[in-house]
Amino acid sequence: MVHDFTEGSIGKKLLLFSLPIVAGMFFHTAYNIIDTIFIGMLGPLELAAVSLAFPVVFVFIAVASGLGIGANALIAQAIGKKNLPEANNLSEHALIFAAILGIVVATLAILFSAPLFALMGADELVLPLALEYSTLIFIGMIFMFGWFISDSILRAQGDSKTPMKNLAASIVLNIILDPILIFGFGPIPALGLAGAALATVFSRFLAMVLNFMHIYTPKSKISLSLRAFKPHPEYIKQMIFVGLPASASQTLTAGGFMLLMGMVGSFGSYAIAAYGVGMRLNSVAIMPIVGISSAVASFVGQNIGAGNFERAKRVAVIAIRATLVISIAIMLVLLAFPEELMRVFTQHFIVIGIGKSYLSIVPFVFPLYAVYFIFISAFQGAGKTQLAFATNIIYWVVTIALAFFLSETFLLDGIWIALVIGAAVELVFVSALFYSGFWLRGIKPKKKVSVA
Repeated sequence: MVHDFTEGSIGKKLLLFSLPIVAGMFFHTAYNIIDTIFIGMLGPLELAAVSLAFPVVFVFIAVASGLGIGANALIAQAIGKKNLPEANNLSEHALIFAAILGIVVATLAILFSAPLFALMGADELVLPLALEYSTLIFIGMIFMFGWFISDSILRAQGDSKTPMKNLAASIVLNIILDPILIFGFGPIPALGLAGAALATVFSRFLAMVLNFMHIYTPKSKISLSLRAFKPHPEYIKQMIFVGLPASASQTLTAGGFMLLMGMVGSFGSYAIAAYGVGMRLNSVAIMPIVGISSAVASFVGQNIGAGNFERAKRVAVIAIRATLVISIAIMLVLLAFPEELMRVFTQHFIVIGIGKSYLSIVPFVFPLYAVYFIFISAFQGAGKTQLAFATNIIYWVVTIALAFFLSETFLLDGIWIALVIGAAVELVFVSALFYSGFWLRGIKPKKKVSVA
């Protein structure tokens, strides 16, 4: 089902569009948890190998995600202008560019993964396992890029249910394949980490194929025809201009969390364990906020394409009201039941104690996130991802600096406090950009590019 976000009830359409996105995120989190459990059964070395590969994989996910954000913004704006030929051609450019970029990224990753893992501290026991897992993941990178682009094409036209269903199907496949390929079943040998990697690659391939199968049906507004493809280099430049800051912002976030993990690690392994549980709880709790904000990007993109800037602003305001209610409820639950939530993941009393201190401070960040994520998504829908990148730089500079100084006096609590203060400072800058109208400056109806 596709939606026209340029007319009708904003609240109702926002709810209907964002719910499948949130559901898809819950499915993905469930997959990550189950996948980690299966890999953990192999042993601590295998778990360490996958943990070592994750930051590298996350950087490439950031690249693919940035390209998807750029494609989503431009395609949504073309649809908002009722210019389907332009939307089709943009989609074709995004698909071809994603395929090329996926191959390049996979090749570079395979060539340089060994020295990179060694630089990150992999010893002679972990390095072969990390390479065994990551090489297959990198080979399947093109499927991940294809999935991000197909997902963006569907969401840009107002369809969030189809990618959610397809993602759910791929996750079910992954959960089925994980134990079969990792531990073996009947004539299928036990492949260990290679099996876990193959299960991930197969599931991504399925999600990508299902998305494109839907795009090639009459239900889709977008019609892809590579035979009739007309190259317009300007489209690629626009996608890079919009997507590159988004990729850089996510890469910066990955680096920032690595630095924070290093600070937390100076307090011992129990602190790392507690922080890890805390981040997992955060990732689950923040899903409704991220789901609604993801919907806002498509709403804003279509309305800006239609030239309806006031409606685009109205979308953000309504979304903020919804996310504030949700985020305050989440905050109160985390503050009320810190020990009970920690015990879901661990029974170690020291880890639980550190986790309780984390959950007595960090939940105050959620109402700040509720507003911040909506504004950032509005910027992305307008194609102003460079603003999101700039504010993210401010956040991490403030947060890392404060964590360093406050931890000298308040120990771990100083790091938790820094996370909240950093978010508050970032929100001030983002709010100023939004309410000043700066994020809409320079946006004019785009010249139609002939695609005949």
